[in-house]
Amino acid sequence: MTVIKQTISRIVFPFMLLFSIYVITHGHLTPGGGFQGGVLLASSVILICLVYGLRKAEHLIREETSHRIEAVAGILLAVLVVFEFFIKGSLMASESLFQVWSGGAIPVMNVIGGIMVATSFIIIFYSMVKEK
Repeated sequence: MTVIKQTISRIVFPFMLLFSIYVITHGHLTPGGGFQGGVLLASSVILICLVYGLRKAEHLIREETSHRIEAVAGILLAVLVVFEFFIKGSLMASESLFQVWSGGAIPVMNVIGGIMVATSFIIIFYSMVKEK
């Protein structure tokens, strides 16, 4: 790729990561959440893969690591949903006045869901690139 594309992607990459983390963590207060932030997170890795190649992108996160992270996040999400279903509201207090945490378990679910979505999209993209 050209030097211009590499320079621009090097500048934009940290901002994409930061914005994706913001969207994931503030999804219960603003529009966005786990899915949108996860797609932004995956698109930052995909940008590096498109500009620098698959080898450089796999320095960030390998496909095998993505599979493991996705599996662990899926198990954590299932455990959290079951836990919240049977013991409602015991994870974080959301009804108390002037508490820092709001939304109960929704912010935690957004983070776990964002990780799942990001790793899923990374796995899909890596599979498509390797098949080519």
